Amino acid sequence: MQGKRVAGKRGKLPAQRFLTTSLRDYIRGALPTPPKVFDYGPLVSLYPMALNNELGDCTIAGIIHLLQIYYAELGETFVYPGDDIVRSTYEGLTGGQDSGLVELNVIKTWMDTGLFNTKIVASVPINPKDEAEMRVGTYLFGGVYLGLEMPNNADQQFENNEPWHLTIPRAPIAGGHCVIATGCNRDGINLITWGKETTMTWDFWDTYGSEAHVAIPEVFVEADHGPLHNFDILQLQTDLKLF
Repeated sequence: MQGKRVAGKRGKLPAQRFLTTSLRDYIRGALPTPPKVFDYGPLVSLYPMALNNELGDCTIAGIIHLLQIYYAELGETFVYPGDDIVRSTYEGLTGGQDSGLVELNVIKTWMDTGLFNTKIVASVPINPKDEAEMRVGTYLFGGVYLGLEMPNNADQQFENNEPWHLTIPRAPIAGGHCVIATGCNRDGINLITWGKETTMTWDFWDTYGSEAHVAIPEVFVEADHGPLHNFDILQLQTDLKLF
């Protein structure tokens, strides 16, 4: 959390859902019990802003941050492709406009054709109101693709190095935003946004969180990464073919 913290832009469009199932439906046996405190965020030394200070490309910046965490889990480094590639990727999906994106559409593109020379083999939603699923998804896979409907005082809380938390009176909604969950602490969720590590309370997430997705990268399958051992990825892929 070093350096000046500057809030960037938002750009997550309203949530869509493509499966009626969720993460717990594909975990074999009982849902694991993660530690109360864990965080994969520090595995990465530097998270780029990825133009999210200029563009409402938080959904694309989130993919970059997820890839950094995924590769770090495997002892490798995902090299930032550069601002020009990020811009062309974002504008390629928006049709050249700075209009924001639907998280689900970004996920589908990542799965079908790839993003930044990587692909995912599957994705599954997490019930955003199920704290146990949220914890398990983050613990097993190291990062979760989140969407919030952000209040307009969240920018100031971020720049003040405060956890995102509820205020009285409640602040009005300013727009949708994509962030990456990297862990859990005793009070809430650790996350990456606007190139920095920060946190939010569970009350904040329960109030403003609108969607959560686990994405399973090809590199996890290639490396036979541990979380997949008790996860029914074949059934998930079968279910995804229906959509």
